[in-house]
Amino acid sequence: MSTKFVECTLGVQYRDIGPDGTVYGGPMYYLTKGLKERGFETLGKIAAVLFAIFCIGGSFGGGNAAQSNQATIVLKDLMGLQSASAGFIIGVILAVLVGIIIIGGIKRIASVTEKVVPLMAGLYMVACLYIIGSNITLVDDAFRQIFSEAFTPRASVGAMIGVLLIGFKRAAFSNEAGAGSASIAHSAVKTKYSASEGLVALLEPFIDTVVICTMTALVIIIFNFGGDASGATIFQYGGDGAGAVLIDGVSYEGAGITSQAFAAYIPYSDIFLTIAVVLFAVSTMISWSYYGLQSWKFLFGRGKTADMVYKIIFCLFIVIGASANMSSIWAFSDAMIFAMVFPNMVGLFLLYPVVKKQLARYLEAIEKG
Repeated sequence: MSTKFVECTLGVQYRDIGPDGTVYGGPMYYLTKGLKERGFETLGKIAAVLFAIFCIGGSFGGGNAAQSNQATIVLKDLMGLQSASAGFIIGVILAVLVGIIIIGGIKRIASVTEKVVPLMAGLYMVACLYIIGSNITLVDDAFRQIFSEAFTPRASVGAMIGVLLIGFKRAAFSNEAGAGSASIAHSAVKTKYSASEGLVALLEPFIDTVVICTMTALVIIIFNFGGDASGATIFQYGGDGAGAVLIDGVSYEGAGITSQAFAAYIPYSDIFLTIAVVLFAVSTMISWSYYGLQSWKFLFGRGKTADMVYKIIFCLFIVIGASANMSSIWAFSDAMIFAMVFPNMVGLFLLYPVVKKQLARYLEAIEKG
């Protein structure tokens, strides 16, 4: 939450505003402008270019291919399809849908996500709370298992360091804190105080990771108890080592495991969860298309031709993600998002005095009314 606050404050503080009012922001700009102010001009330029390259890779991987991969998994599970051609067809349909939205620009992206995300997040949380409430006596057992497996994991899962590394990777992937990508979107806000947007941004990791991801974990663990925490589990944690587990002899991975957990407690929830996952995936893809495009513009200019080249490549990766296997997609996604952290964190550490000053300025303004 602190990291998200710092990077989003800097994103607003050092953003560029074009002649037509278009806002350009993110680590690329606070690394170049901010580090130049601090006497590290060369370091700032190198770090900004590296971040832009990694962010483009992240937009193709974690923000795109991984999302289409998860959406395809739940769609194929719902329709009972297993062929590779089915994934390709779903990918093409998603690519056309996303392409129509992102070609419309940031205003169309915002109009879609502001309607889709709150609605689906609300419905998803209600469904999770229903399952957790219906099995409230198992919640303490679920938390006990989370902590015990984190520090004394089973051989099939790996050593403690391995478990913690997986946790850190998934947390960073979930809330993007430290990666710097969210600051690109937050830079477009209308405000006189950069710290005000940083304070809004720090709520995101709490809501997304602490609340929603914990709910999902509890639902899956409760489902795996099979109604009795002392009995045999429905599937083996760790699965095949690549993210897939066997449930009733059928292999499931990623969102497909969550879908099975929901279906065990809520009739027809597989349809609801499929819709939710697809809409979440689409909203994430169109948001990341904006992050990647801003980085692309930083490297290749702000012309329309460069924009269209990026958007075409982005749509191609949707099809690739829907057709490829999960392990390869997640490996690429983790690598890109992990790489984004390094140049971004350099800027955050060196520019924290600027954030401290802007926070004091904002708090002073609040005190004065």
